[in-house]
Amino acid sequence: MKGSSHLSIGIAVGAIAGYSTQPDLTTLLICAGIGGISGVAPDLDTNGLASNSITLSKKVSKVLMETAGIVILLTLIYQVMREGMGQDIYIYGAIGLALLIVSRLITQRRMLTITGILVLLLGFVLDESIGILLAGSYIVFASFLPHRSYTHSLLGVAFYALILKYLQVEWPIEGMMVAGLAGYISHLVADMKILPVNRRGVKWFAPLWKKEF
Repeated sequence: MKGSSHLSIGIAVGAIAGYSTQPDLTTLLICAGIGGISGVAPDLDTNGLASNSITLSKKVSKVLMETAGIVILLTLIYQVMREGMGQDIYIYGAIGLALLIVSRLITQRRMLTITGILVLLLGFVLDESIGILLAGSYIVFASFLPHRSYTHSLLGVAFYALILKYLQVEWPIEGMMVAGLAGYISHLVADMKILPVNRRGVKWFAPLWKKEF
């Protein structure tokens, strides 16, 4: 099933779940957004709507890294010509070369890894927010997983529930927990083999049991 379909289903079930906890328009709209985000979260394990929405494209990242690397190296050459060899030349030279090398090796999946690391750093900056730290960890882990593995299982549901639990404590939003879980679980249900649009199913009990449903 396409990411846009998961997004639409997540928005719908998130709105319904939120409205059931607090029947007002504000809660409905907020929970619709939470449900939509949660509805595509399991697909952070692949290059799809979810991962591409939160990361820079590989092409943009490559240009930025190459430009930064070239600027650093040219600046060093200019400095050496004017002032001679300085103590920091090797450090900055290594940084410039590293940026040029990484720009050639970077993939969209590794951009997702970098995004997760940045979210982790944000969690530390924001008074060590456990919710954001867990969200960053989820993104990093998902960037290394094969598609439809642990994020598409009860283990993924439990991890996501833990993220929502701490975010709810840090930012009390009515209906966040139920809307988020409804959106996340809706993704797994929509990916099951019982639906004719899916060739593959969901390994609900991975890693204990890898049977697809």
